[in-house]
Amino acid sequence: MNVPATREDLMIVNMGPHHPSMHGVLRLIVTLDGEDVIDCEPILGYLHRGMEKIAENRTIIQYLPYVTRWDYLATMFTEAITVNAPEQLGNIQVPKRASYIRVIMLELSRIASHLLWLGPFMADIGAQTPFFYIFRERELVYDLFEAATGMRMMHNYFRIGGVAADLPYGWIDKCLDFCDYFLTGVSEYQKLITRNPIFLERVEGVGIIGVEEAINWGLSGPMLRASGIQWDLRKVDRYECYDEFDWEVQWQKEGDSLSRYLVRIGEMVESIKIIQQALEGIPGGPYENLEIRCFDRVRNPELNDFDYRFISKKPSPTFELSKQELYVRVEAPKGELGVFLIGDQNVFPWRWKIRPPGFINLQILPQLKLIGEMIIDTPEVQDINSFSRLEYLKEVYGMIWVLVPILTPVLGITIGVLAIVWLEREISAGIQQRIGPEYAGPLGILQALADGTKLLFKENLLPSRGDTRLFSIGPSIAVISILLSYLIIPFGSNLVLSDLNIGVFLWIAISSIAPIGLLMSGYGSNNKYSFLGGLRAAAQSISYEIPLTLCVLSISLRAILDIVEAQSKYGFWGWNLWRQPIGFIVFIISSLAECERLPFDLPEAEEELVAGYQTEYSGIKFGLFYVASYLNLLVSSLFVTVLYLGGWDLSIPYIFVPEFFEINKAGEVFGTTIGIFITLAKTYLFLFIPITTRWTLPRLRMDQLLNLGWKFLLPISLDIHDMFPMVTGFMNYGQQTVRAARYIGQSFMITLSHANRLPVTIQYPYEKLITSERFRGRIHFEFDKCIACEVCVRVCPIDLPVVDWKLETDIRKKQLLNYSIDFGICIFCGNCVEYCPTNCLSMTEEYELSTYDRHELNYNQISLGRLPMSLIDDYTIRTILNSPQITSE
Repeated sequence: MNVPATREDLMIVNMGPHHPSMHGVLRLIVTLDGEDVIDCEPILGYLHRGMEKIAENRTIIQYLPYVTRWDYLATMFTEAITVNAPEQLGNIQVPKRASYIRVIMLELSRIASHLLWLGPFMADIGAQTPFFYIFRERELVYDLFEAATGMRMMHNYFRIGGVAADLPYGWIDKCLDFCDYFLTGVSEYQKLITRNPIFLERVEGVGIIGVEEAINWGLSGPMLRASGIQWDLRKVDRYECYDEFDWEVQWQKEGDSLSRYLVRIGEMVESIKIIQQALEGIPGGPYENLEIRCFDRVRNPELNDFDYRFISKKPSPTFELSKQELYVRVEAPKGELGVFLIGDQNVFPWRWKIRPPGFINLQILPQLKLIGEMIIDTPEVQDINSFSRLEYLKEVYGMIWVLVPILTPVLGITIGVLAIVWLEREISAGIQQRIGPEYAGPLGILQALADGTKLLFKENLLPSRGDTRLFSIGPSIAVISILLSYLIIPFGSNLVLSDLNIGVFLWIAISSIAPIGLLMSGYGSNNKYSFLGGLRAAAQSISYEIPLTLCVLSISLRAILDIVEAQSKYGFWGWNLWRQPIGFIVFIISSLAECERLPFDLPEAEEELVAGYQTEYSGIKFGLFYVASYLNLLVSSLFVTVLYLGGWDLSIPYIFVPEFFEINKAGEVFGTTIGIFITLAKTYLFLFIPITTRWTLPRLRMDQLLNLGWKFLLPISLDIHDMFPMVTGFMNYGQQTVRAARYIGQSFMITLSHANRLPVTIQYPYEKLITSERFRGRIHFEFDKCIACEVCVRVCPIDLPVVDWKLETDIRKKQLLNYSIDFGICIFCGNCVEYCPTNCLSMTEEYELSTYDRHELNYNQISLGRLPMSLIDDYTIRTILNSPQITSE
């Protein structure tokens, strides 16, 4: 469990439970020796809701709507185990069609669960884009669930002896279409994730679990099968009708994180195979066993004792559990989900014990081979003078002219940063197939300005017992040091703020000041998380400054203006991009690391823990770090344009440039303007590379980040002035480098291809004009049909309906007086509608029940009796239907 420490001053880090990476259900107390994990203690039990005791005080029908709350990711499995237990206890046979429907629903739920494991898993290692892709596929699964069950997550679909309803018309064809679509999606996951070299470095050989360990700790599911044990309850117990389908158990031998990933990916493919076979061979017949309505014991109903189980349309709410005990289990996505049930000839279980797979699997965490691993594996203008120099305004213009050289660059840089933020949001939205900023101004161009304004007016908090001076100065140093770099950038042949002969080395020297500000921020925060993030930032900056300096050494030993002029002499093919292509690649990688952009954003990407050196910051001080990041990205792109892409030179083949666009022949002001435009155009076109890189590649671990800088980039950059040694050193890494470049290129092709695709999901529910036949919205009540049988009360999980009635002694019949339902606590399970013998209750399409007053949610028979609002009456729907595009069509 423990690894010997190299020093005595260990650091104890608390991860969770109140943190996005832990989702409020798990806490890890991690002991660190630098970056190495010495000990890890999991603390469980933050999500205990008394589900077992609730089950022992409810009938099976009342308890079914609760069980989907066990596991929001695998809701069908919790329903399956809940009905399988009494079915085996009462020896109830399930019709073949119902069994096929169950298998289809279970495998769809398995896919949805594995998808929601895959997305956060990739986000934890820095790959954000797959997180959006998995939600796209998952929404399609939920569309199928809604069409069949009426709800997207809390289905309440399984019943003792079958299912609640048959599959609707056209559902099978839609599900087959989804299967074909999803297989192509899995193929994209393989290209985007599985073969990515950064991903492989992060997960291969991490968290190894041996065969004996897996068995001794009682692991199950993918955790067990990834350790080399072919154990799947669908094959072992042969429950439902899994033995009628052709599929294989997915397993791996290595037992590391990569193996567990491969097992889950393979299981999703096998689930599709099972679903396709079940859909093609689904038999006819009933979807529920009607014989379970019959009972051996019959009681004589009295006058006021309404025996509602004989008039029910469904299996009896008073299904009695025989006096015996058993243990049932199913193969859930996380592992073995089991229930130990003891019946006592009563409608309530005498004992209901749940075996959750996730709770059992987490127990091995202290013994996991994470011990000794890294902590990250656990979660612009000087020459423009266009003013009229009238004598009587000379003094006024003189005062204004003092501010122009200051305000103009600041305004230009601010607009440039805002443009980068907007451009990144739009590109990332296209890659991830989601809606980008579009409401704040035309095309959302004011969204970044609105975010900055919000941070400007937020309160700035100071940490207690921290160094206030260092804490306040740190963000300013990070921003000012980068702003000074703009002094030497030539936007045109006669336009540079400070023509310094030392050229690009001034930028490298000034950029070295920024890590000092980060160290000051981390140290002044009096927070070990912040200090650790500051140390990482400094280590990363030093590691990549050296290859960054060496790769431009041979082209920057002259004034920076001469670099552009030397490239323009030979036109397009004279750009340094073609003279030093590998140096260009090294410069890009190093500049991305200096900007702390993915995959090099580890110092500020501590979402697995906290927020790096930004942990204690708020308000505008917090925003300054992001401003510094985008300022650094813009200045790096400008230097790439000047050093490698010819600067303001526009000698590009196959592009016809009229003679009046020739900069050397144009007027001074016009030529300067064209030079600025060409420089900025090249810069923003180049920005597509770092932006798409951020949303394509996962994050490097700290040791991998340093190894890349010192062991790969530095040896290459030492010989970068000589082509032959440089190429030889580059190829010394052999096929591994070529293979990594090829797989990274495939990842870029996958993400970029999504930008041109039409979205397959919709904005729910406003774009979903036609709801499911079983959609469970507001309940509609017909007063004249109600016979006051109170079945709805007895099947409701929380005894929600209130029925007031009186007995008419003359006619010996109940007369309904009042009927009300409190929608403030209703879970819309649909039991009352399903079991009502007279069909006086029905579910409508109304879903918006929010009010300003809590008491307004208590609907009486008058409110319940009003006709459901049509979709056309909805203001949002009418707005969409009356839009010019739809009207013109």
